[in-house]
This record gives sequence, C-alpha cells and structure tokens, in this order.
Amino acid sequence: MSSLSLDQQITAARLSRIQRLLQWGIFPALLGLSALAAAASYSHRIDPMAAQMATFAASLLAVLLVQRVLPFDRRWQTSTKEDRRVDLTSWIALMTVFDPLLKRGLFPLLMSWTVTLQHPHGGLDLFPGDLPIVVQVALALIIAEFGQYWMHRFAHRQGWLWRVHTMHHVPTRISLLNGFRVNPLNMFWHQLSGLFVLMLIGTPAAIIHCVILLSTVIGVFQHANADLRFDGWNWVLGTADLHRWHHSTKASEAQCNFGQNIMLWDQLFGTYRRATPLAPAAVGIEGAVPSARGYLGWVLRSSLGR
Repeated sequence: MSSLSLDQQITAARLSRIQRLLQWGIFPALLGLSALAAAASYSHRIDPMAAQMATFAASLLAVLLVQRVLPFDRRWQTSTKEDRRVDLTSWIALMTVFDPLLKRGLFPLLMSWTVTLQHPHGGLDLFPGDLPIVVQVALALIIAEFGQYWMHRFAHRQGWLWRVHTMHHVPTRISLLNGFRVNPLNMFWHQLSGLFVLMLIGTPAAIIHCVILLSTVIGVFQHANADLRFDGWNWVLGTADLHRWHHSTKASEAQCNFGQNIMLWDQLFGTYRRATPLAPAAVGIEGAVPSARGYLGWVLRSSLGR
C-alpha cells in the first residue's frame, strides 16, 4: 500500500490541528464570548436582550458546526420528519411565546402580588448587591441552581411531574434541536424554582442577565451531538458528556447529573456521575412507545399525565 504524499500528510496534519482546536476550544470560546457580552451588558454598553440574542445565535451556529464535522454518534444525526417537526415547533414555542410570557408577564405579576408593595424597587432586598460582579454572578448561579436541581430531581420520581418531564426524555437520540423539546409546564417550574427565586430575593437585573447569558451557552452545548473535550469544565459545569448519562434508558444510570448549569449540588448530594469517553448504550425511556403525534399532542398527553 502506497504511503501518503507529502501534500496529503500536511493536509491531514492541518485537519487534525483544526479538529483538536474545535474539540478543546470551541466551548471555552463561547463561554468567553458570554462573559464579554455579560460585561458589556452590565456596563450598559449593549442592550441585555441584544447580548442574549447574539450569544444564543453564536452558540447555535457553533454547535451546528461541530455536530456536522465532529459528530459524537452518527446514529443521532438522523431523525424522522415527525421528530424534527415536534422539536422545531417546541423550540419556536418556547422562545417566542412561553419564555417571554414567564419573564415579562407571569413572574412580574407574581412579584406584584408578593413583595413589590413593600419593596418598590422589587424583591426582598436580600441579595448582597455590593459584592464584586463575579462573586454576585457565582452566588446567583448557586442560589438558582439549588431550586432547579431539586425540582429536576423530584421530576424524575414517578408521578405527574415525571410524566410531564417525559416529553423531554422520550427521544432516542441526543442532539441540539431535541434539547428544546420541553413541555411548557416543565419550563414553568424550572424557571419558577430558579429565575423567579432570584427576582424574589432582589437580585439586580444586571446580574440576572449575566446568569442568563452564561446559561445560554451551557444549555445549547448540553445536548450537542459532538465529540468535544470538556475535561476540567465537567467538574463544574453541566456539559454534554455528563448530560448524556442523564438521558440513559437505565434508571440506575439516569438518576444523575441533574444540574442545569453547575454541578455543585450534584457533587454535594451524591448524584454526580463522572464523564467517560463512552455514552450510554441507549438513551430515551425504556419501554416507552411514542403514541402522541405533533407538538400539541405531546404537550397535551404529557400534561394530562399519560
């Protein structure tokens, strides 16, 4: 067998360097971008919503790229037309209807019913807003994740919460788009136990925007079907190599890594499962037979506990 020519060897070496750069660098690069966007938003150099949209778009493009050129599991690259339609519809519904409805409608309304009259500036004024910004963001993440961790963990017990949550777990592959397949009720209790708690204790809006920017990058990468290297990051953040085990069909494997953004509470409460180069033998819900059709069908059946 003839050996590669010198030009072919050079090309292969360049491709290998690009691959390693993507594997090791693209996730921290997007984290760095979110940090820059947070700093610009905090200093009023950019509108917070513009910063969030730019960070979200950049994260989507990055994950679409690495899923294409560095797939983790090629079997997860294919899906049925029905699955793609449900995933895409869920994504659009969450981003354009339910997320704004919660953040700009329901949560401010709940605030007005609870503490706004006593505290005109909003919240209970319990958050230490005089600390350095980095400390404030870290503290806000820890507080928000505590509630989200326990709500997520409760949702994996048998009962109505689990049946609602199954809409997210039923896909038999893990990819960017089906990361957005979430029942709106699931989104409600997730944000209520995290974001609303931050609002309630009086966390400055600028700090909440910083938390959202960071969670945007982590959330988009968490379901990436990409062969990326998260070594080091996966001790602290909710990376894709950890989250795959959370989607295992085996209950003994899936009862782990409940953290959305940080893994602190998993580490403290014994549900942290270390990442490995492998993936679960299968993902999804063992024995589940998808019977609903269309996005509304999934929402209604899971909401009714079926």
